Amino acid sequence: MERRLLLALALSFLVIMLTRPYWEPQRAPVTTPEGKTAEQKQAFPQAKTPAPAPVSLASSSNDLKKGVSEKRISVETDLYHLTLSSREAVVHSWMLTRYKDNNGKLLDVVDGKKAPLFGYPLALRIDKEEEISKALKNKIFVVNSPDRVDLTGPVPGSQSVTFEYADETLRVVKKIIFVSGSYVVSVDCQVWVQGRPASYFLGWYSGFGDTTVDARMTVRRGVYRTEGRVKRLKDADIGAGLEFSGAFDFAGLEDTFFAALFLPPKNDTLHRVHFGADENVLPDGKKEKLLSSSAFAIPAEGQEIRLFVGPKDTGVLRRTGPYLTEVIDYGWFRVVCEPLFLVLKWIYSYVRNYGVAIILLTIFINIALFPLKYKSIVSAGKMQKLQPQMKAIQESYKKLKPTDPKRQKMNAEVMALYKEHGVNPLGGCLPLLLQMPFFIAFYNLLSVAIELRHAPFMLWITDLSAADHTYVLPILMTLSMVVMQKMTPTPSADPVQAKMMMAMPVFFGFMLAFTSSGLVLYWLTSNVVGIGQQYFLNKFGPNASANSSQRKSKKK
Repeated sequence: MERRLLLALALSFLVIMLTRPYWEPQRAPVTTPEGKTAEQKQAFPQAKTPAPAPVSLASSSNDLKKGVSEKRISVETDLYHLTLSSREAVVHSWMLTRYKDNNGKLLDVVDGKKAPLFGYPLALRIDKEEEISKALKNKIFVVNSPDRVDLTGPVPGSQSVTFEYADETLRVVKKIIFVSGSYVVSVDCQVWVQGRPASYFLGWYSGFGDTTVDARMTVRRGVYRTEGRVKRLKDADIGAGLEFSGAFDFAGLEDTFFAALFLPPKNDTLHRVHFGADENVLPDGKKEKLLSSSAFAIPAEGQEIRLFVGPKDTGVLRRTGPYLTEVIDYGWFRVVCEPLFLVLKWIYSYVRNYGVAIILLTIFINIALFPLKYKSIVSAGKMQKLQPQMKAIQESYKKLKPTDPKRQKMNAEVMALYKEHGVNPLGGCLPLLLQMPFFIAFYNLLSVAIELRHAPFMLWITDLSAADHTYVLPILMTLSMVVMQKMTPTPSADPVQAKMMMAMPVFFGFMLAFTSSGLVLYWLTSNVVGIGQQYFLNKFGPNASANSSQRKSKKK
């Protein structure tokens, strides 16, 4: 029974890891401003759009404002470096100065190759004015800013860049506000069509994230929070486009370690959000989806939309706004992941190496859970002693069909045998089940912790978030699993089950060969500690004599 449980747990864990990309909730229902079904209204209650407030800029002005040639403006703070363009009043480059891509260059979360084709961040889409929105892509705005805005000085401050365009039909004033020490950029935009205030969507187009990362090692999704829950959308969920109405705490795009999130004005929520997916054909003929996200704004003064573009770092997100830490995808065991993460950072503050911190925390977890493992071994020993009697009972009923009602009598005899010898059939299961949340939580933590990104360990391991392309760590991990299985007592002599158990190290080794080195290091350390614990139990544990006899019989 113990062996079957270990096999079941191992297979369950394998299924969990392989289905990780499908953990997100099912696609949310589509809503449109024109109307919704009863189910859609329940999922996304329609927010009342307030009436347009009076604007401070005269929409009746006949002054035409058109730029002559494209102008680039460089904005530098202590956290990012932006390149703005007066053509369409958008962002051409958004570099996070404290992070580098896999090529060793400053990380630019704007795809410079795809954006000219599919759109740049901070582009406008005027509500119900598709033709005018398309024409905006070629409009050159007038800029009231020098070519360089510098906020890198020691004194905190803020500065804005204002773009303005006006012709006979359209007038747009877009004010972008930058603050040193913050990853948040505020956009206060006002639009008039035929002299009347118009609503608009402020968007982030052409995908998001570190384009130098292997697609197998990252995720790229749409993400939003509504009704107290964070929901994620893959490109297959988004399809041709999704538009939601309701009350949203944030909405945007994410990859494994970074996010671009639209935030509502203070003390308010976003009322409409849109997700899209453009298709790009790669040189090899394959197709990729470039996700986009945009937030709706009404023509009211002071109702700027804020945009967070930065790392999914717990401290940064907590300082930026409420609920933002929920964008870190810890999976099912968030309540366990967060304390483990705090302990990991605490250990790192002393050892200054995340590889060493992972090893020490793994050892600590295994030691802390050892009493549960000990109880499981004791229970397994009792069950092992009853194996001959249980087998005799099963033999007496083996000719019966599985559906035969008389098989209930066999179960009753087995339970009576357990009761007579004071054995709890779940005694070996429960301790192992209690361990699983800790192991899976630690696995999930190491999958999304930005602290491991480009963090070196030792020798050839220079990035704990990247796979070990020498395959040394996965091979060592596989060998350690084989050794541990050899050392573990086998209550069952079923040859098919034994072969399946021996195949598990190969399955796990292959699966982890393409995951981050930090995860493989954790698994390897856990196996090594488990080998030491199993050696102690085999030699000095409650079943030491039985294990010794079993090993002698195998040698014979």
